[in-house]
Amino acid sequence: MGKAKRIVLIALFALLAAALALLIAARLGAFSGETLVFDVDGKETVLEVHRGDVIDASALEDAGSGMRFLAWLDENGEIADVTLPVERSARYTALTAPALAGSMTPWLEYDALGRIFPDEPVTGAELARGLAALFAQGAEFPDMAERDTVTASELAAALEGCFLPDELAGIEGDEPLTRLESARIIVSLGGFAAPAPESAPAPDLAADTPGAAELMLCADSEGMKSYTPGPVIIEGYFYYVDESGLFVTDAEVDGLYYGEDGRCASEDFEPGFVNISGYLYCVDSEGRFVLDAESGGLYFGPDGRYTSGNTELDALVAEVLEPICAENETREDMLYAAYCYARDEFEYLRRNYYNIGATGWAADEAYTMFSTGRGNCYNYAAAFWALARGLGYDAIAVAGTLGWDYESHGWVDIYDEDGNRLTYDCETEMAYRRDGEYGKDMFAMPWWFAAGWNYYYGV
Repeated sequence: MGKAKRIVLIALFALLAAALALLIAARLGAFSGETLVFDVDGKETVLEVHRGDVIDASALEDAGSGMRFLAWLDENGEIADVTLPVERSARYTALTAPALAGSMTPWLEYDALGRIFPDEPVTGAELARGLAALFAQGAEFPDMAERDTVTASELAAALEGCFLPDELAGIEGDEPLTRLESARIIVSLGGFAAPAPESAPAPDLAADTPGAAELMLCADSEGMKSYTPGPVIIEGYFYYVDESGLFVTDAEVDGLYYGEDGRCASEDFEPGFVNISGYLYCVDSEGRFVLDAESGGLYFGPDGRYTSGNTELDALVAEVLEPICAENETREDMLYAAYCYARDEFEYLRRNYYNIGATGWAADEAYTMFSTGRGNCYNYAAAFWALARGLGYDAIAVAGTLGWDYESHGWVDIYDEDGNRLTYDCETEMAYRRDGEYGKDMFAMPWWFAAGWNYYYGV
């Protein structure tokens, strides 16, 4: 076969192959036009395309003000993937929902004590507010607002049409949602950033509790309260805060039981003075603690604790009194133990003296004694004065003279229930004992006994 014939045959075969390819393409609809209709809230966009084309419909996904685009639905109401190659004519309808809020508006409240009750069931009214806060222009869920409690499945049903099914797929269950669980769901659905708290955001919510950050984001910060670790009085009742900032519940601390609500039962306290962790409190006739008021000549601050006016001194006194109170049953025994402590635990050191009748020096001299461990008669007297007052005694630090040489001296007076003056002189008794004379007892000396030492008050 000649070269020319071979060329002709090759050309014929090529033409036949091309014709066959065109025939197959035609059979497949490559040359037939398809119509796609995209409906967004009644506004239609029509596209004429060919089979096999891949279209970009993102420009059509504008849901309008206050709304957001979720997905395209086909004629059967199923979610459609319009990014696949076109196979036939079709109609798609935009699934839209209210636009999400840019940030979380608080919808849960703390109680008066600053508790958030993370494990309590969320009410329908609370969750209705939470869902309204989820959307930019708010939303109403009247059926939910009427419910006492709400389950996860009920919440998911209420949100149908507002989110894609796969976004709601994990929200299921027939148990009432807690405040913590509902906050986690709403914050997750909204895509809000919830920074982890560094410390307990509420006295009943630990910082490391899963969901604590979300719950804090949903709670009104105006109601947030934190407490210094230790005993605390709120609205006249006694609570105990641990080192992490949480109320102690269903547990005993320092011999006192704190219930499920964190409150120490009022029946644990008889009206009058009580020492807790070395600090003095006063309980009134109704079982409430005295706050920001004076009782028995002693001032009790807003936290319910007796204060000398020097918080550092108060802490030092409490440190000494805590074991004394734990080891003795009666206040009288505690007072004697405090007297012995002031008598025996310090060293004598000459310091400044005061004029006869001087007042207002006791707190400063007591702080000097407790912080340095050394002092003169005024410091000894002031140390016992601070301890006695820390036990509920209206002790008086006196600057006068002692003996028939009228040497400047300091001591403490306390009046008993009958109005009789009792004199306490731990520094002079210390001096006797230092010299080996242990027979002198200068604790609670009645006036006639104290007269033997000639205490002079200047009047």
